[in-house]
Amino acid sequence: MATLNECKSELSSIITELRAIEEGIRQDFVGIGEGLCGDCINKVAEKYVRVFEQLKSVNQNKFTEWVTGEK
Repeated sequence: MATLNECKSELSSIITELRAIEEGIRQDFVGIGEGLCGDCINKVAEKYVRVFEQLKSVNQNKFTEWVTGEK
């Protein structure tokens, strides 16, 4: 099972990649819907950012207790 920190790290990488894709589309596809496409990717990235922010507030010890059933 992935640890909470591994999940946060992976989510951070996904957000970074989405931002890079968005930037590339906005720069490389001018005149063929780059704004609409970039905006859509941005909306997805923002959802991941909200989840990431929520994960940052999770107490690692409480999470471990919940997952393992140990106290």
